Amino acid sequence: MTHLLSRRWTIVLFILCNLLAIIACQPGAAVGTPAATPAVGDQATPEGPLTVEVVFGPGSLNLTEPAAGLSDLSGYKATLILSFDGTQAGQSQQWSRTYVMLASQEPAARRLTIEKAGDISDPNQVFMAEVDGAAYERRGENACTASVIQEGSSLAERWEPAGFLTGVIGAEEAGSETVNGVAASHYTFDERAFGQLGVAKSTGEIWVASDGGYIVRYRVATEGNADYFGEDTEGTITWDYELTDVNQPVTFELPEDCPAGMVNAPLLPDAAVVVNMPGVLTYDTSSSLAEAGAFYQKQIPDLGWELLGEPSISDSMVLLDYTQGDKTMTVIITTGDAGTKVHIVLGRSQE
Repeated sequence: MTHLLSRRWTIVLFILCNLLAIIACQPGAAVGTPAATPAVGDQATPEGPLTVEVVFGPGSLNLTEPAAGLSDLSGYKATLILSFDGTQAGQSQQWSRTYVMLASQEPAARRLTIEKAGDISDPNQVFMAEVDGAAYERRGENACTASVIQEGSSLAERWEPAGFLTGVIGAEEAGSETVNGVAASHYTFDERAFGQLGVAKSTGEIWVASDGGYIVRYRVATEGNADYFGEDTEGTITWDYELTDVNQPVTFELPEDCPAGMVNAPLLPDAAVVVNMPGVLTYDTSSSLAEAGAFYQKQIPDLGWELLGEPSISDSMVLLDYTQGDKTMTVIITTGDAGTKVHIVLGRSQE
């Protein structure tokens, strides 16, 4: 299907996004990822803009948001295997990355692991997770760290495997099938679906859930040379994506050395200067030492925590220790010239 471009910049931007999608979505991309090849569309010339024709696929499926529909699922497992087999400067180049995302909506939690193999400059495994508002990360043998989830930097926004896939235009119908337990429509496509006719050769298939419109399976192999990959590189890059365990419960454990998560504890009504980060919650209050101590002696057990030992109470400090499973919570309340200060610290049992 040939289209004479009328909305030139819209089409040019779409094609640029397709051609650059792997680089944009893969921080630290390895050799073999596509280069920024010239876009098809309006080309600048000394005489002015030149309008050319772009060939897209002849089919009915236009899917430009590969991650669409995932937010409506209660849980799932997404697996993406990205691999390259070819040469660079005449030398063999082979590598693969395997991304596995576990996602749950209620309670909100995610875990991403990245396994790497082959000719990759950084072979370290990557672990990332989000639980109870805290973000965890471990790279290779380094210690697990925790931080507050920053706006715009969640796993769903930056690392969703489906978000790495390139959208398609004009994929052709190939029947209906049940894939990974989900009724789905099957489509096939080639390089035209990416607007890359004459740039590279692609062979692909995609299965889209009949109910929900999310991608259940996506497979494409693209063969190109230096015009596509750059850096005197040629070969085949393959994308193999699967969505499984749709709407099934998702559970996972954090590594034992990960810090405690966000503190889930009530605040006194007049709490001020609140600082909440993984493992520590602090704030100021005008309540008296006795009032703050009584508040937490009542509230914390109501959350399922068990008092450990006897409270330590003096004229200037209240110390309360609690336990719940393998976690500990310590409430430290102090008083001074500036008023009353509350510190709540989460930890893990040493047993």
